[in-house]
Amino acid sequence: MLPKSHRLFAASALSVLALAAGAPAVGALDIHPALAISAQAQEAALPIIVDADQFKQLVDKGAKVVDVRQQAAFEEGHIPGAVNLPWAKLNVSERDGIRNEFEDDEIIEAVIGQAGLENGDTLVIYDNNSLPGRAFIALEYAGFKNLHVLDGGIGSFSGELAKGAVEVAASDFKITDKYDVRVDKAYVESKLKTDDAVIVDGRNSDAFVDGHIPGAKSLVAASLLTEDRKVQPEDVINNLLASRGIDKNKEILSYCGSGVAAANNYVALRNLGYANVRIYDESWDEWSRDPAAGQSLALGNFAFTGDDVSGGGEEGPHFLTADQVKELAADPSVVVLDVRAPSDYNAGQIPGSVNVFWDTTLDDNRVLKDVAELKKLYEEAGITPDKRVILFTRGGVQLTHSYTVLSLLGFKNVDFFTGKFEGWENGAMRRG
Repeated sequence: MLPKSHRLFAASALSVLALAAGAPAVGALDIHPALAISAQAQEAALPIIVDADQFKQLVDKGAKVVDVRQQAAFEEGHIPGAVNLPWAKLNVSERDGIRNEFEDDEIIEAVIGQAGLENGDTLVIYDNNSLPGRAFIALEYAGFKNLHVLDGGIGSFSGELAKGAVEVAASDFKITDKYDVRVDKAYVESKLKTDDAVIVDGRNSDAFVDGHIPGAKSLVAASLLTEDRKVQPEDVINNLLASRGIDKNKEILSYCGSGVAAANNYVALRNLGYANVRIYDESWDEWSRDPAAGQSLALGNFAFTGDDVSGGGEEGPHFLTADQVKELAADPSVVVLDVRAPSDYNAGQIPGSVNVFWDTTLDDNRVLKDVAELKKLYEEAGITPDKRVILFTRGGVQLTHSYTVLSLLGFKNVDFFTGKFEGWENGAMRRG
């Protein structure tokens, strides 16, 4: 990746050139210089994603057509004159649990050379749809500045397809003008502390709901395509981006589960003129493995109703009513454990209850503390396995976490109270 000092130098140079040409200066931190050059090359003639007529114009001017599908699909039927360069050959399927990383430079050079491509070529690539992101970012990384995509992919070509393998003369391609738009986890973490970047999650909605980088905006990559696999009209995508709060004037950090959808979103955004876009390529594969990184859920909390959950018989756990809790709380062998935050507990609590905030069972890295620490935490509050424990919480997430921890520590007699305090000490909880 381009060191910061080089980025600043290159961006400053671009600003000088822009001023000399009468164009507005580019801020040193506003745009990756490699992208600025690439965007200028593409915008000078045609958009990144081209329709059938624009595709023909490019081919007539000498652009090379590259089919990035697997070889079997290519041989089954491809656009006449195309060469085959499967995008998967530019990527490692898995490395240390991280999927879809770039191959080493030497392998990328060899794969591109075997396809007969040369530095300076204008390329039009196609896949099965309009967003062949992994191929696009790898070829851009390798230095191809004038890089385009056929809208709709192979399905949009109306002519007769050619079949079989294609022999090409290999080139001695070398990466001499690398464009690396990838950023690492530390870079993303640094942007969480600023207001100058938007983090965009390209995964499906259910994955986003299950957990995402704090503050990320959901932009399902598949939603940017029509049923015939073409890119959605510009106004449709712009409205979608606006509804998600994705600001064109800010730096965009695109990620997903393994980098595929992130790359697809990258192509779509670049096609709309978003120049300052980067990819967190390790994506959720890496981020989710680090408990210190933090994540947000788009899931609501959940509650239980005593009428619906019986507790399963004699041994429990049981959901108790307020009257039952009042009666049991007078027994010295029973302890009411309030696991809410201390501020909530201090604002009002069940008389006689003790407070151990559920979050204090985790260390600074969001890892469950060891058994000795957990036992000490509870014992200091008077909570020991010989007692009957009544857990009081205001949500199912906190309840299930606390019950799991107590169960791991050997507590056998745990019941729940999640109800209201109507009639409790004349209608109010005791305040600390």
